[in-house]
Amino acid sequence: MRKALFQWSSKNKADVVFLQETYSSPDVENLWKTQWKGDLYFAHGSKHSRGVLILVKERLNFELKSCTHDKQGGYMILMGNVQEQPFVLVNIYAPNKTCKQCIFFQEIQTELEGLNIEADCDIIIGGDFNVILDSKLDGLGGKPKLKESVKILEQIRLSFDLHVIDIWRVKNPDERRFSWQQKNPVIQRRLDFWLISSSLQEDVDNVDIIPVIKSDHSAMTLFINRIEDEPHGPSFWKFNASLIDDETYVSRIRDNIARGLSKVKKLKILEFCVTILSIKFDKKRLPIVNSKLETGEEH
Repeated sequence: MRKALFQWSSKNKADVVFLQETYSSPDVENLWKTQWKGDLYFAHGSKHSRGVLILVKERLNFELKSCTHDKQGGYMILMGNVQEQPFVLVNIYAPNKTCKQCIFFQEIQTELEGLNIEADCDIIIGGDFNVILDSKLDGLGGKPKLKESVKILEQIRLSFDLHVIDIWRVKNPDERRFSWQQKNPVIQRRLDFWLISSSLQEDVDNVDIIPVIKSDHSAMTLFINRIEDEPHGPSFWKFNASLIDDETYVSRIRDNIARGLSKVKKLKILEFCVTILSIKFDKKRLPIVNSKLETGEEH
């Protein structure tokens, strides 16, 4: 099953893969490393429960700075550079019970706060959260409801002033699709999703829910159109005054300023966001490649 899942990921040309419930232990690491062309980062559970794993394809220029995970194999946090751009990648397999979820999400929040994440660093959180974010759209059958633990996720979303967003729902505001299903009785839920920094939103080419082999969970795919194919040396950028005649640009700048005038937003961070947006509009023709991340479960 594991080898087939690795092959499935390679066939789908994934650069980074988030896996949950891997049932891994230290004695399998060497074997698994022979079955994936790239780096593997383990957070072991037991042979019968939990465990998360992040796969990084060898073709991807990834520089690891730190790796944090819990002892139960419920989450992993990688901090590093993807082709010289700073990212924090968080793979999650949350408990089922609400009380344990609250403790679990609070622990992740504490770990993220301890990283001293810079303003230009993007965060991608993905996996099986075992909660829904919308009781009307994210559930079918049974009695779908929002758990108390969702409030902790909201705290994570706001505490870093990064406005982390559920990107699938942003792209599909009214659609009802699910990542987990039970046949008897029929119950479906969207328990797997991506939370990403708002600065990445415009760079997401596609986010989808697709079937994955031998699992009751679907895979969540995320294509990010952000990273340049070849790294460039330091350069000097000068504001292009003609941008003020671009109505779309002016509208986006106003939106950034409106979001930035909160009590916790610092002027330097606001200036940074406006600068990044300006550079993006001014350099639309830079060569870029897709970065794809997937999350699925192994049973």
